[in-house]
Amino acid sequence: MVKLAEQQETKEKKVKITKEKVLKVISFLIPLGTPFICFMALEFLWRLSIDGVLKVNPIVYMSPTLILLNLLLFYAFWLIIFAIFRRTKVASCVLIVLSFVIGLANFYIMIFRNYPIMATDFLSLKTALAVGGSYSFAINKSIVFIGISCIALFVLNLFFSFKLPQMRKTYSKILIRVIPIVFSLAIIFGITSVVSRDDVKSIISGYNSTLFDRVRMTEDDGLILSFVSSIHYAVVDKPDGYSEDAAKKILNKYSDDSVWNTTTVSKTTDKSAPIKTKVKKANVVAIMNECFSDVGILGNLKTNMDYMPFTRKLMSGSKDTISGYFYSSVIAGSTANTEFEFLTGDTMAFLPPCSIPYQQHIYNQTDSMASLLAEQGYSTNATHPYVSYAWNRINIYPLLGFENIKFARDMTGLTQIRIYNDDASYYKYLKQNIFNTTSPYFSFGVTMQNHGGYTGTFDNFAPNVHMTNSVSQPTDTYLSLIKKSDEQFKDLIDYFKKIEDPTIVIMFGDHQPNDYVVDPIYQLKGKTAESLTPAERFERYKVPVIIWANYDIPEDSNLLTSANYMGGIVTKLAGCKTSSYQNFLENLRDEIPVICAQGFTLKDGKYKDLSELDKYSDKINDYRILNYYNIFADSSKQ
Repeated sequence: MVKLAEQQETKEKKVKITKEKVLKVISFLIPLGTPFICFMALEFLWRLSIDGVLKVNPIVYMSPTLILLNLLLFYAFWLIIFAIFRRTKVASCVLIVLSFVIGLANFYIMIFRNYPIMATDFLSLKTALAVGGSYSFAINKSIVFIGISCIALFVLNLFFSFKLPQMRKTYSKILIRVIPIVFSLAIIFGITSVVSRDDVKSIISGYNSTLFDRVRMTEDDGLILSFVSSIHYAVVDKPDGYSEDAAKKILNKYSDDSVWNTTTVSKTTDKSAPIKTKVKKANVVAIMNECFSDVGILGNLKTNMDYMPFTRKLMSGSKDTISGYFYSSVIAGSTANTEFEFLTGDTMAFLPPCSIPYQQHIYNQTDSMASLLAEQGYSTNATHPYVSYAWNRINIYPLLGFENIKFARDMTGLTQIRIYNDDASYYKYLKQNIFNTTSPYFSFGVTMQNHGGYTGTFDNFAPNVHMTNSVSQPTDTYLSLIKKSDEQFKDLIDYFKKIEDPTIVIMFGDHQPNDYVVDPIYQLKGKTAESLTPAERFERYKVPVIIWANYDIPEDSNLLTSANYMGGIVTKLAGCKTSSYQNFLENLRDEIPVICAQGFTLKDGKYKDLSELDKYSDKINDYRILNYYNIFADSSKQ
């Protein structure tokens, strides 16, 4: 009996030891496996479609090298927290929460604006929070599953963990924390420096640095690695040969405005009218219409009614009307970049991808269409029926030369469609408070009615335009909003037809809508917004532009250009003196009719990658110099 008891006791001890060993192994495996699981949770989250389908599997899609680099960043961050707090449960739980929150935030950002989080986006946080109320933050089954998995991993880390050993000597205590931190920081900075290099593709196999398509780049490289590499793009390098004196010499060469004597509206067709007018100092009204575009150009869209009949009429050769399209530098968001290009003549093509000049680069007086017209006796007005801090406009507009600046808080009588102030009440405010001021005036306005957030239902808005060859509630909502904008634009033009003072009106969209709005159109021809070639993707940046006047201007419906050129065209058509910069741009437009952050075209109108730009014009580096000078020069530009 004694022997049996001893055998039983020995057996129990062995079981206990085995159990302790297993638990000890688990206590190491769970914390050490947490960064990998966090990487997977984050990558799977942001790649989900709105209905919870995984669009791109990161394990299958990403190269092993890029997966390893992302994991090194996750483990380095985990190790830093572990070294500071000495407990894996702290490091793991912090990483789990951050990974889920970042992944989920990026999932919604992808739905709202079609491109992933970059380092510069933190400068846009105020604007993002301001407009977030219009979006539907739906939760699908995949999000719930990943969320439950993260909670389970969180709980497991509370029960299974290990900590750094105790050290008696002070220097040992320091070393055991400092060494992991230094090692981790070396990994982070090492990876950051490599992915910031121009020749990164030759160093890292499979690395995608093609910033034209940020979504595909992030799908290839991983969200965190792409985020780290985007830090590099926040820095603007001086162009070759740059100096303020060099910029002034270039401008002096174009002080003569003779280029306008022979220039034509369109550079992509031989049948184009010259840019001429006999009027002097006409009132200038510029309307940047939020998300206004004709998505029907992307495919065989059929609807129960025309969603922009008045716009189409103007674009079909109407009297005293110039119309066509321009290529924007942005899509579904970053609205401020379009107005920056229009007002200044600068281009996003020479600035870091993901940047917002209004928030990152403009801190001093910057030459613009507003400052130019102010010098010629114009009153200058900038209005926006929304919050003043969106895109830092409240601080930027005075630096661009606007004297009278109004936001929603300053306006009365505004009414809403969905949760945004509508075009009808905004235009009514302009008629009562801006358009009745002493001539000449320059009015620049940014509408808000069509802003993104096309899912869900609203008590004060019911879509009346519907796709007839597909079913999509977001697309119907978007098209119905465009119909409203078209109607209100007609009302605005009808108003100016009755005004005696010569007035020129330019209306253009800032960008096309989110991918989820246009995907139903692409699906009709077996495509998705994510499967487009670069040339096809370029068409996603195409928006209508209309220049109408209540006096004689040339008729032309073939305009194909970009936002940076339009300010000069309108200035000339208004009968004003153009700046040296605008004269330079008009010279350049003859060779490069379109240039934006997404690419450029020659006179044949075909897409070309920005990397080829210098091959086609010897003026390109001069443009880089002027672009940099206008934004960053500290001294007076006079």
